[in-house]
Amino acid sequence: MPEPDENSAAVRLGEELRQLRTAAGYPTIQAFAARIDGYGESLITKVEQGKRTASKQLFPAWLDACTVNIDNKAPVLTDALRRALTALWELALKREGPIPEFIELWLKREAAATFLRLWALNALPGLLQTYDYANAMFIQSGLDEDEASDRAAVRIQRQAILDGPDATQVTTIIYEPVLHSLVGTPEIMATQLEHVLAMSRRSNLVIQVVRDTGYFPGRRGQFEIASGPKIADTLLIWTVQDQTMDDPVLVGKSAALFERIRGYALTIEESRALMQEALRRWQSQQ
Repeated sequence: MPEPDENSAAVRLGEELRQLRTAAGYPTIQAFAARIDGYGESLITKVEQGKRTASKQLFPAWLDACTVNIDNKAPVLTDALRRALTALWELALKREGPIPEFIELWLKREAAATFLRLWALNALPGLLQTYDYANAMFIQSGLDEDEASDRAAVRIQRQAILDGPDATQVTTIIYEPVLHSLVGTPEIMATQLEHVLAMSRRSNLVIQVVRDTGYFPGRRGQFEIASGPKIADTLLIWTVQDQTMDDPVLVGKSAALFERIRGYALTIEESRALMQEALRRWQSQQ
């Protein structure tokens, strides 16, 4: 029998995942979607039909939700079945195309960092975004609703590094026009700014705003820097060609640029006042 190609593997995987879902006690896609919060019914349907391959976040979440039958707690997912499904998933995943290496490296470094510096020139950083803001931004970039939903869910999951006793320390500088740039709807923007204001009160976050009053350094592009004892200082540049690098000279220059930009920023309290002003503007448009 010939080995399955990527397309047939996706179809077989979808059928296997459907059977796993029902065996685990989720007779409907609606019930399963409620169990793995953040993933819509349409996306789950497409995965089971083989039209989409579960992402690196959705696939393990799917397996974890189906480990035992929810009604009688009987084992459903054996180690052998998990390995077989994983092998089939890895083959099916090739159809989706490789995930850019630059973002794979960044996600690893971000998760291991103890300190992050974020320069938000064009959009709020992912670590500060609400689900609705992220979802709307992905849709505006041209993704379909399912893929946008999937990516937004992943973005929210990344924010776990901001919680707990060993929460990552983050300093964010936001360019003022970002607060007034519509993403989605005024309601989404108002909720987003409320979220950023709440985050600005946390002890591990510093959020400052640079006024749009003329020249200042940092207009070339948005970037982020991850630092910590377990990783090399790492730079993520959001430009025409996004890239991650840990060249010490380039990272050092970017760290120096970040401090120059910060020199133009308002104080923490002045920044909160400016964000409150932007919030009132969006609330008045609802």
